[in-house]
Amino acid sequence: MISVEQLIGDLLLRHNCVIVPTFGGFVANQTSAVIDYTNGVMSPPKKSLMFNRQLVNNDGLLVAEFAANNNLTYDESKSTIDQLVHSWNDMLKKGERVTLDRVGHLYFDQERNICFEQDRFFNLLLESYGLGKVHFITEEDVRIVAQQASEIVQPEEALIKVIDFEHIEHQPVLEGEPKIIEHPALKQKTKVWRYIAAACLLPIAFYSFWIPVRTDVLESGMLSIKDFNPFYNSVEGKYSQQRFEVVQDEAPAETLEEMVRKLPSDVAVFSYPFDADLYIPVKIYGESTNEETVVEPVETIVTKPAGNFNIIVGCFGDANNAKNLVSKLVSEGFSAFIVDEVNGLSRVSIGNVNSNAEAQELSLKAKSLGYTGWILNK
Repeated sequence: MISVEQLIGDLLLRHNCVIVPTFGGFVANQTSAVIDYTNGVMSPPKKSLMFNRQLVNNDGLLVAEFAANNNLTYDESKSTIDQLVHSWNDMLKKGERVTLDRVGHLYFDQERNICFEQDRFFNLLLESYGLGKVHFITEEDVRIVAQQASEIVQPEEALIKVIDFEHIEHQPVLEGEPKIIEHPALKQKTKVWRYIAAACLLPIAFYSFWIPVRTDVLESGMLSIKDFNPFYNSVEGKYSQQRFEVVQDEAPAETLEEMVRKLPSDVAVFSYPFDADLYIPVKIYGESTNEETVVEPVETIVTKPAGNFNIIVGCFGDANNAKNLVSKLVSEGFSAFIVDEVNGLSRVSIGNVNSNAEAQELSLKAKSLGYTGWILNK
């Protein structure tokens, strides 16, 4: 079961305001990245939280989310949250703190005013996920290290006492009192530590200035190895549009004879795919042989009945197209024929009747099969 404290932290990751009914609301405002030059710390963007005691009206967000995550009804979820708020008020009155995971702490001050302290170790801004504080060397640190390196005390000139044995052989020396000659030793001045300190501090000081000023690390939040190269120039990408033609090898369409040869021997009528939307019925005559198959289209009926009403379903400038439509209609059981030719157009009738009522009935039958037309009284 997910607790209310944990659920408040989850909701603040996705929303800027979460209200606990009858208790108060948490309001989030996004703040930008902050650079502390004094302490040498750069903080990523984050959400700054504040607690408003006046936001007590239930907006349904927390109650609905708690109910969905714990398989409760809305009323059961609201009752559980009300009991939790009552326990929070008792804890605050006793001087105890109410701790909310990833959010912060609530407590009473000396004047019995509720105070809120945000959790400093968790960033509620999803855009800054995975980003931590970046520490860099400040100018004051560089100055102090340089000053300490310059104040390295060199050893004073030392005196080495050497016994001159040759001189002792020619001159009498009292026993127990050897001849002592003071010989000044050469002063060795070393600057090795200064060079080491300079070699370490100069790159750090340079990149402390270069990375925030000359790169976009503060805007993007991403640090690349190329940002450490001062001689690298970023080039804007250029794209060009190219067209590609896809050539598809279309297989040659089968001829009518090839289609008929593949049919079973008992098939008498074959639907020939004239195009994607039109199929023409073809009647097959004779027996199929291995050498040749005879295929003939259904004969077009051109007999003109004596009725005065014709249902016109097509007009064609090409007489062959008119004949093909007549053949198709005849195969479907209609008494179709070519009525006449007017202005170069052949008019095809789906049937001929003697009265207007019969014409209306035939028109509805044709319309049910997908043929629309008009009545010609002639």
